[in-house]
Amino acid sequence: MSKNSEKGRKGELAVTAIFSNLGVHEPSIEVIRANTTTTPEGGVDIALKCPHNLSQKLDEIVARGESTTALSNAQIDVRIQVKNYTKPINKAVAQSFVDEISKNPAYAEHWGVGGTRLTKGAQEVIDGASKIAPVKWYTASDIAKIQANYPAIPFTDINDDEDGE
Repeated sequence: MSKNSEKGRKGELAVTAIFSNLGVHEPSIEVIRANTTTTPEGGVDIALKCPHNLSQKLDEIVARGESTTALSNAQIDVRIQVKNYTKPINKAVAQSFVDEISKNPAYAEHWGVGGTRLTKGAQEVIDGASKIAPVKWYTASDIAKIQANYPAIPFTDINDDEDGE
């Protein structure tokens, strides 16, 4: 596996783990990773089945460090594409992400994850895509804020209901 493939694999697994932990805290979130990193997946690294207002809750966490939004019972499917970059997301990367919206019509929302920030050109591409479908981009620091809001739960504590099984 090339160095870039390995970096991508680790990024996808880390984001999968963060959203899986979110699903432990918020029982209405399901995380799906159906392909390996080097398998062509049409722009879907991770899929979520989640409340339709999850992005609103995550946006509040990013902005304020917390959210009081109660998650809805109405579920949607979300496509997540991970870019494990330690630099800004540029216009070409954002455009590639947006171009794959049309290949994934079953998803209600499309989220990009990664990079230190969006360049001006990338932000313009993401803003323009909002005319096509709901689109979000969460940078690495945004994901760190979300992760901090949902502390890890050790496996041994998940079923701590004293049922003896």
